[in-house]
Amino acid sequence: MKETFSIEEILEISKGKLISKKRDLSFSIPALKVCTDTRLLKKGDFFVALKGKFFDGHSFVKEAYKRGASGALVSQVPSPLPDDFFLIYVKDTLYALQELSRHYRERASIPFIAITGSNGKTTVKEMCFEIIFRDRPLLKSKGNFNNQIGVPLSLLKLSSHHQAAVLEMGMNSPGEIHRLAEIIQPDIGVITNIHHSHIGFFKDIEEIKEAKAELIPFLNRNKRNYLILNGDNKWTNSLKERVECKLITFGLGPYNDVRAKNIREREKGISFTLHWRKERIPVYLSVPGKYNVYNALCAIAVAISLKISFDKIILALANFKLPPLRTEIISLKEGKLINDSYNANPESMLMALNLLKEIKGNRKIAVLGDMLELGEKSSWFHSIIGERVAELGIDILFTLGPLSKEMSKEARKRGVREVFSFEERDKLLDKLLACYRVGDSILIKGSREMRMEEIAEGVKINLCSPS
Repeated sequence: MKETFSIEEILEISKGKLISKKRDLSFSIPALKVCTDTRLLKKGDFFVALKGKFFDGHSFVKEAYKRGASGALVSQVPSPLPDDFFLIYVKDTLYALQELSRHYRERASIPFIAITGSNGKTTVKEMCFEIIFRDRPLLKSKGNFNNQIGVPLSLLKLSSHHQAAVLEMGMNSPGEIHRLAEIIQPDIGVITNIHHSHIGFFKDIEEIKEAKAELIPFLNRNKRNYLILNGDNKWTNSLKERVECKLITFGLGPYNDVRAKNIREREKGISFTLHWRKERIPVYLSVPGKYNVYNALCAIAVAISLKISFDKIILALANFKLPPLRTEIISLKEGKLINDSYNANPESMLMALNLLKEIKGNRKIAVLGDMLELGEKSSWFHSIIGERVAELGIDILFTLGPLSKEMSKEARKRGVREVFSFEERDKLLDKLLACYRVGDSILIKGSREMRMEEIAEGVKINLCSPS
């Protein structure tokens, strides 16, 4: 696999125009050295000046030169720079970056796995990586590099060493999954589930389903490709009707291809019996929560499609660790902290509350922040969470943010005696620490912008056991 682009290739792929005087078009740039952030730029990198809502990379072209960049891709021509700096003009730098990554992906003849869904994308991606890595070297998208910028940058990290790639696809508008699938050209596609995440950007959940379904036509291009679907999701039958490639469903229902039975909570994880055709295999998952059984089944389905042995699958799941801020179980003074502060939507919030109810502890304390991007139904969704807090018998509710006041209102109305609402994280933390008693268990969760991890960090500093 060729891992470089010549200037001539960049010009052809991006339909760009070379506006610097230097004409050595055979000059090569490693794909790995394409960079969009001057703070991370190293000597010899090729800078792509992206323009976003809150930033404009064109303001940093001169900085890129000073840091030793070999050239830049721009849609605005800056003031003159030295002749040894390749400057390529294109109409749209983001589109050009995406096209570079799409062409680069086409050089590789390895399986590409693309994962989307309302909940569990990152966890499933990490589980897939943990399993597949025991079988072959592979590329995975870093963190949540799952958008129109992150996916291309992830693909450009591909090397001849890799024998597979697993990437995450996020979205907040129609057409985004289509474009990402067009770039990735997946051999295996995954839809973990379809829920209300980002519904504020869509008319209704039917529209979210259609946006996720944009993945399917790309898989249908080859009958040997696979689509992995959550068979327990209400939208699955509608999606199955469109599938022309191979299909594997996962879930708890008896109609699924990959399913779990005999689910049992353990001290530090969960066990179940895996059913696949005639196989009955005991599995231990080293993370808690029934929803992580779904994530594990999804990753197992991917592994099956790659013909990875069950021995490797079982070993990987027994040693799996969740990414930071996702269902981290931390010991307090005879109690537990569930740090699930990375993000939140109604379904994931309900699942986290169920885990809080199940986990050991004297009193159960929920610390919940606003759920964002829920649109016109935001108030109703927050009320539903407050109602569920009461139904589960959660002892104390703390909320952060203006939207979460609806949670507080509904929880009080339904009998939760201790409810506290805050607009500032510091004040919430002070009250939480004052309320805590030895043996209590605490859940912390909210949307990314609420920065709930700062509260979790304060709890850890003040309440974690010395050991």
